[in-house]
Amino acid sequence: MQEAVDRGPHQSALSDEAIAHFRAEIDEKIENGQARLILWDSIKDDPPVELKISPIAAIPHKSKQFRSILDLSFHLQLKQGGVLPSVNANTIKTAPKGAIDQLGHTLTRIIHAFAETEDDVKIFMAKWDIKDGFWRMYGEEGQEYNFAYVLPQRAGEKIYIVVPTSLQMGWVESPPFFCAASETARDVAQDYCETAIGSIPPHKFTNHVIGNPAYEALPEHDDNNNTFRYLLEVYVDDYVALVIPTSREQLRHIGDSTMTGIHDVFPQDDNDNNDPISKKKLEHGDGEFGLTKTILGFDFDGVDKTIWLEEAKRASLLTILHGWIRSSKRGTTGIQFKEFESVVQKVRHAFTAIPAGRGLLTPCNKIIQKRPTTVYLQRNQVLLAAIIGCRTLLRESSESPTRCRELVGGWPDYIGVCDASSHGAGGVIFGENEECVPTVFRWEWSQDIKERYKSEEITNSDLEMAGLFLLWLVMEQVCGNLREKNVALFSDNSPTVGWVRRLATRGSLVSAHLIRALALRLKLNGTCPITPLHIAGEENSMTDIPSRSFGSETKWHCRSNSDLLTLFNTSFPLPNQHSWTVSKFLTRSVCV
Repeated sequence: MQEAVDRGPHQSALSDEAIAHFRAEIDEKIENGQARLILWDSIKDDPPVELKISPIAAIPHKSKQFRSILDLSFHLQLKQGGVLPSVNANTIKTAPKGAIDQLGHTLTRIIHAFAETEDDVKIFMAKWDIKDGFWRMYGEEGQEYNFAYVLPQRAGEKIYIVVPTSLQMGWVESPPFFCAASETARDVAQDYCETAIGSIPPHKFTNHVIGNPAYEALPEHDDNNNTFRYLLEVYVDDYVALVIPTSREQLRHIGDSTMTGIHDVFPQDDNDNNDPISKKKLEHGDGEFGLTKTILGFDFDGVDKTIWLEEAKRASLLTILHGWIRSSKRGTTGIQFKEFESVVQKVRHAFTAIPAGRGLLTPCNKIIQKRPTTVYLQRNQVLLAAIIGCRTLLRESSESPTRCRELVGGWPDYIGVCDASSHGAGGVIFGENEECVPTVFRWEWSQDIKERYKSEEITNSDLEMAGLFLLWLVMEQVCGNLREKNVALFSDNSPTVGWVRRLATRGSLVSAHLIRALALRLKLNGTCPITPLHIAGEENSMTDIPSRSFGSETKWHCRSNSDLLTLFNTSFPLPNQHSWTVSKFLTRSVCV
């Protein structure tokens, strides 16, 4: 234990600024009854049984100078040999998991709510943040010594041990325990939302909910007593309300209900500055019901039903990517791998609002798999093109945000099925929820592609991926406007289905280019996420004919499109005397 004390705080906590931060923080926590300060010399000869000393770190934070994180995963290498296990390693997990399992679905449910809303209605949004959430979750008496740490101070000063009485950021069980509380508060708040309007007394922070011009434009009451729709979500400590109101009192009802429910679980403080509901965030306008709001890192528009990465994050990514691209032109400058990996992960998150962007990341994924010390864009033109493409999509998203309906899949409006052989590709297209002319198409591979396939430069899966891309090009012409439409694409090639589902490949450079092209076509058309599905080869006989109609199968040999049409109408007759159409949209120039 003495060795743990001697090791002390993390190096990041020992700057003059960090020491001042920790001194102010611990004074506040002591005043609020959330921590105690103990002189080490007073307990070192008879320490509490549960006492464990972990290093505290100071992490830069966007809304304040530092965030304190206790490294409870730190295990100490003892001088005389052996290891002192970390607190996390010795933790027996008992926290309920159901609440934290919801985290991955919160943003998805919000996007779905926007996507399912009619164009002519307006969605009002408001947010509430729990201030110092983990600090409001008290540990069992006596167990608080598991979270002790040395107070960062200048060398030579007396050593003090900080003993928090609350859960600490850094403990493996803090998030699930906290989420169980915050999700419970959401459930309580929703119960209040379901009560009659006027039954919930005005909350002390109600004045922070009202005042937006869009709010003022609503009537005070709805004389027709129309029902209104709402969605209440929580992501760890962030509460979000979406409301389609017909009056101002409905918005106040949701706001008062939400804040009352929060205070039922996280009791209010008489001092508004110390209240669990962050007054600072309310004063910044987070709790004010409006038609635009930044939610979980994305900007939402309740009128246009659009989403895009919040401005500050987007500007930061654009600056970094621009710097990478400029440096690549100078010839020798490289990117440290940790920086590259971190930025690519942020870009991947940004592409939540631009799903087609994932189709550009295959070259980046391959670099991350290899984990080189330094990444040189100028030595990898495919990677450089991917970075340029990512920056272009991010830049354009600020001028043309993505409609939420483009992010949500559903039952297909149109269906396409394709197949490829060593001779060519072919497929069929027909309508499901929407009507389109039942169409068959075929395309013969050029001689150089056939030769490259024979020499194994191109695989069968590459040909299948090319066939699916050709299918999409034909669908653009046959189906007309594909904006916000759902499309299902069937293939009997499992790798192709997997590549399209992930919009990424792991090995084939040819298919990586085809995935990139498909992704950009999806973005250009504003299509909903396509649904790639596998169909067994023996069940895909309808597309065997066009893909093998170039002479490889005598019974299916078609010298012209007219022959193909006759064969298809004979083999697969349509009901009600309808006839297939052979697509003539594919041309050599399009495929090049």
